[in-house]
Amino acid sequence: MSKASAIQHSNIASQKQGTAERDYEIWVKRILSLLSPLYCAFIIFFAYHSVFFKLVLLDVSKACMAVTGVSVLALAAMLYTRKQFLTKLCSLIMLPAMVFPVMIYFGQWAILIPPLIVSLIIFFLSGYGETAKTVWGTIFLLIYLLGSLVYFLVTSMFAPSTVTTLVQEGNSPSGLYRYEVYNTTDSSNGSTKVTVESNTMDEVYYHLFWFKIRGLSHDVVMERPLRDPQDIEITWDTKTRQEITEDIIAISENVEVTLSDAQMDLLGWDAYQVTFNNGQVLSMKQGDYHQTVIKLGAKEQEALDTDKTQLKLDQMSDKAKKRLGITVEDFKTVKFTDLTEENLATLGVPEQGDVMYYNGKVVFRYYIAILEQYFDISKQDISLL
Repeated sequence: MSKASAIQHSNIASQKQGTAERDYEIWVKRILSLLSPLYCAFIIFFAYHSVFFKLVLLDVSKACMAVTGVSVLALAAMLYTRKQFLTKLCSLIMLPAMVFPVMIYFGQWAILIPPLIVSLIIFFLSGYGETAKTVWGTIFLLIYLLGSLVYFLVTSMFAPSTVTTLVQEGNSPSGLYRYEVYNTTDSSNGSTKVTVESNTMDEVYYHLFWFKIRGLSHDVVMERPLRDPQDIEITWDTKTRQEITEDIIAISENVEVTLSDAQMDLLGWDAYQVTFNNGQVLSMKQGDYHQTVIKLGAKEQEALDTDKTQLKLDQMSDKAKKRLGITVEDFKTVKFTDLTEENLATLGVPEQGDVMYYNGKVVFRYYIAILEQYFDISKQDISLL
């Protein structure tokens, strides 16, 4: 082999090696870019919990170290893959997603600063051009400014001009419920409030982060004037379903409870009785009721002043039903005397549970809490205050 051929062969080999190295590096970046959506998901998870949960740090130093460590690794991976599509996309999501945590968890800097710094750095050093960064940066800045302004106005204008102090708290014997006693001082004589919450809806991660459910507390006592903490006695007892039923019926045999559509389905009971203008009477389960469609002829259209040819029964107003001669009777309110032990078991009421007393008076029964669905997630009340 001549010297020229050897040099050419060497160059070709070097080119192939260089191409292989570049291909290897590209695939490494593509694989590492998959860490960007994972960290982005962590921030979205954090944002979601900031709205629906209250954050309590069980160990501030360890929590800070954990979040910082994860953030440093994520930042290193995202900077290395900053020109990859997934990393560029995540850089546009993380900053606006941090709006809620920054506003609601303001002051919890131990876990706010690391993800906020990562979001800022990767946005400014991502693979987007300067024009795109300027435009998106302006939008994000406006989001933070407007969000902060709205949050400040809401908390300033609607915050009560009272002082509320937690004076007592504890858990039920089973650990399924917790209670808190608050004394509120106002321009009058103040008030005392006792709330009960479910202990099973919180989320605890690695014994570091406690996300305490918010917006699902149930007031069991509200009285004026406020009581001295020493005059407040909270006690618990454990009672069976039968004992609670007997206690309630002893108060009155006409005590009622309102069940949901889903609970009526569990019992296999009809939830509604519909009487039509032709005299036909139908008892319906909630599924049939919500699917029933009323066809409208010319006479019915004129009565309702509509050009629709049909309407769903559950979407019609009481006034519209009256005009068409349709009456609906709701069967979901039932007496306790109509609920057997088997019915209660079917509805998920355990054989025994917690009963709470406030200064000797029953104010909370697990039995009622389950039937009335006090702690159903659909009833969560979200407030910025």
